[in-house]
Amino acid sequence: MSTKKRRERDKERMRHRILDAAKQLFVKEGFDNVSMRMIAARIEYSPAAIYRYFANKREILSVLREEGFARYVRRQEMGKEAYPDPMERLREGGRAYIRFALSEPEYYHLMFSTSCEQVDLEGEWAASSMASFNNFKDTVEECIATGYFGDVRVDTVVFGMWSGVHGLAHLMSTGQVDVLKGDGDVDPLLDAILDFWMRPGVKTAEQ
Repeated sequence: MSTKKRRERDKERMRHRILDAAKQLFVKEGFDNVSMRMIAARIEYSPAAIYRYFANKREILSVLREEGFARYVRRQEMGKEAYPDPMERLREGGRAYIRFALSEPEYYHLMFSTSCEQVDLEGEWAASSMASFNNFKDTVEECIATGYFGDVRVDTVVFGMWSGVHGLAHLMSTGQVDVLKGDGDVDPLLDAILDFWMRPGVKTAEQ
């Protein structure tokens, strides 16, 4: 291995170490309570040296958020291939969203539990978040085009279903569904809730 390649490899490894340390600290302590010095101390690294990799903690959070959305977008893309029917894709998308929240809790937290003011929402660090939203919106538009939901605006379904699935993901990830439901099997409940949300011709307040 050449000296140049070795340096690039070592730089990439250190970059990942910084991101992993920051991810854990942001989730545990909260973004506002974490400093670059704390991140450096976590990996026993010089605080000044971290600035060779990232300009500030805002950039680090932006990178982590983008990584999380990129991982989720890959799941959405697989759903497009596996479920060409938009209604089935929408239903599976709800399941996939909750599975992601439960299997990737740290990324999920940084994607949705940090303020939009704390990250860069333009350019390369926002590409995957916009792709994720557009994938979901496109699926909703396809569903509405079938006439299944009746005369309803796209934004009504987009934000109505998103807020519902997001709320359910939060209740599941914090253990509240398990405690209140009792039997521990949430899959039938999830399917029943999706059936409820996706029942045809639902009348909305704006109609």
